[in-house]
This record gives sequence, structure tokens and C-alpha cells, in this order.
Amino acid sequence: MKIISGCAANIELETPPDLMVRPTLGRTRKALFDHLGDFTNLRVLDLFSGSGALGLEAASRGAAYVASFERDESHARLIERNIGKVLRTGCQAEIELFRRDALSVAETLPPQKFDLVFSDPPYEKSAEFCRKLLADQKFMQLIRGAKVIWEIPDNPGAVGEFLDLELPEDGCFRKFGVTTFYLGVWQK
Repeated sequence: MKIISGCAANIELETPPDLMVRPTLGRTRKALFDHLGDFTNLRVLDLFSGSGALGLEAASRGAAYVASFERDESHARLIERNIGKVLRTGCQAEIELFRRDALSVAETLPPQKFDLVFSDPPYEKSAEFCRKLLADQKFMQLIRGAKVIWEIPDNPGAVGEFLDLELPEDGCFRKFGVTTFYLGVWQK
């Protein structure tokens, strides 16, 4: 798997050998990132980072700051190596890796503003994690006004689970490649 565009374009990223992490496919990432547009000086939060590919792609495309959360230590070590590869290309982003559960973001980070949030949690708990984060007022303050990109599980009925949540009304479900995402600005 490679970084697609920006200062670290074509850098090969490491991915976990197990199937517990499903990195977002290159074609899908390209379509999604092209849709999102300019990343210059954005502050990005990457929840459930896995290989770090989404946050690192944003950094390569000009994001100023990326906070990645990954609780699995073996995956965190892999992300750390991937961060090193991206930074060695001259990428100017500040990239922080937090070896913590994504549900602990509000307790981990000082108050700040994010412009963009990526979330690709384990599929079997995706809607549950979304529900918990929506109910966390401190987390919602941290991301108020941020565009949230939530990767939807590919199992049948998954979109229906998200329709039952109180997602922002201006959001939409959008397919990029074979993957469906929820895109919306969280204002709560």
C-alpha cells in the first residue's frame, strides 16, 4: 500500500499481516481524498488508525497536524515506522501517535479544533463506537464543525444501523470505489 499524492507520494507503507486491519484500498483512498480537496494546513484526527494510511495521506497532502489513535501495540509500532517514512520525505506535518483507545480522545487531547476526522473502526463494533462518540459531549466539543468521514462496514444492513443513529442531518452516505462512507459536519 502506497501514499497516493503529495510530498510522500509513492512511499510504501507497512500494513499489519493479520486480517484484523483492513486498510482502505488505494483506489478508494484516491477517490475519497480527491473528493475532499485541499488539505493545506488542516488539523486531522485519525481514529482507529490501523496502518495510519488515512492520516498519513492527509499529512502528505499538506495537513498541518495529524493525531492518530491506535490501541493495538503491534499496529502502533507499524504506524510509528510509517510516520518515520513519511517524515523522511520532508513532509512538514506534525504527526502524533497516541497508543490509546479512540474512545479516550477527549481525555487524551487538550482542547483544540479539528477540521477533519477519519474513523474506520472494527466493522463489528462500528455503529456502537459511533453511538458512544456521539454521546460523549467532550468529544463532540473537540470535533464541533469538523467534517467527519466514517467508513461504513461492508456487511449487509450496515447502513441501516447508521440510519438509526442521530447523525447530522446535512451528512450523506457516499460510495467511493467499493466502500461506503458517511460524510458530515458534526455541529452538536
